[in-house]
Amino acid sequence: MKTMNTTRKIRSVAVAVKLSDASWRDFLMGFFDYAKRETHWDIRVVQSADELQRAVSGCQGVVTGIEPDRKTQALLAKAGTPLVAIGSEWKLAKKSHAVCIRNDNEDIGRFCAQHFQMLGKFASAGFVHSNKDDDWSAARERGFLGSFRDIEKSTFRSDAEPGSDKDIAALAEWLKSLSKPAAVMAAWDMRAVHVLRACRLARQKVPGQIAVIGVDNDPLLCDFSTPPLTSVAPDHMLEGQLAADTLNRMMRRRTTPTVAHILNTAKKIEERESAKPISPVTSLIARAVAFISANAEKNIKVSDVADALGVSRSLLDLRFREFRNETISKAITRTRLESVKRLLSDTGLSIRAISAKCGFANPNHLKNLFKRHFGKSMREWRANIRQDCSTQENVKTEHCLYCPQFTARDQPLGRSPAQASANL
Repeated sequence: MKTMNTTRKIRSVAVAVKLSDASWRDFLMGFFDYAKRETHWDIRVVQSADELQRAVSGCQGVVTGIEPDRKTQALLAKAGTPLVAIGSEWKLAKKSHAVCIRNDNEDIGRFCAQHFQMLGKFASAGFVHSNKDDDWSAARERGFLGSFRDIEKSTFRSDAEPGSDKDIAALAEWLKSLSKPAAVMAAWDMRAVHVLRACRLARQKVPGQIAVIGVDNDPLLCDFSTPPLTSVAPDHMLEGQLAADTLNRMMRRRTTPTVAHILNTAKKIEERESAKPISPVTSLIARAVAFISANAEKNIKVSDVADALGVSRSLLDLRFREFRNETISKAITRTRLESVKRLLSDTGLSIRAISAKCGFANPNHLKNLFKRHFGKSMREWRANIRQDCSTQENVKTEHCLYCPQFTARDQPLGRSPAQASANL
């Protein structure tokens, strides 16, 4: 009676990842967990493209999160060696038999935005890129900023070395420019740590003025940052198991698929102190801004705003400076001046009438204030608007007094453009 040989063939597998990153260590845990249960592999872990080139000779399968050089890719393609490329943005050699597995980076961005939106209403959203023009970073930005509506959106890229003094200084200035409260997503955890450093330099409170979320959930970075960092945690262990299962299937077949792509969408949020629900202060600021917008033309004062909200003037002024980077008095003046600009372009009102309508008792005071803020007199500003709107190529709006679409029946108070200019 013939005895069947049940000895399983040992296959040599090379895995190229950077063990310095927590995400790759989690990936390997998932990879080894699957390999122990389902395969009989001799696994060699390498950490550079050079090591990978030396390791591929004689391998029956390769998994890599590091881009192989052209020689290594050509060697793998010629041998028909099954290849699982993790998070690949590089072009595979022709005739490669490969499967690309990556996280759904746009969805990671959307997922982060959804978490911020659950925390409350933010005045702005900002995205901080990685150290290079990485495709995965750009995809996270698209998903994140594309999920917000009706708020300011901004992106930060640095020409300096990430984490350098120059980079942190530029990042601090960018953070100060954001309307508060601001929701900031960093491309990955180390970049989020840089954001927290820049917040301290810029004296921006976290999470009071700026809430910060990173990606990868590296405990060493997240738990020991100041404050501890909230992070999106893609399921890297599942990604490792998926890579091992995919490679196992490819190695068991006589033919392997031409390049295919698999998305890993599993993720969760690990909440820490850098992103918390928005405090009632935010609501207070929003109410103050709404009151100013509705009443600025009534010659209101700072005390009127505080009385309307039922809080002390000193507290309101303090919170306003923290979240808006301006005083209540400046906010009132700015709102009035915007109304002045609108009336200059949309009506034929005289300067005296505009002064009264916008809450300025002294027309000369308004003239001086306007020129100090905008670098032009009211007469010059209106004349420029008239000149800009005199050609079809630079039409402003159908409501602008000087636009070609403006008709006689629309003219306020029966004044023509020439009369309006004369009144200045």
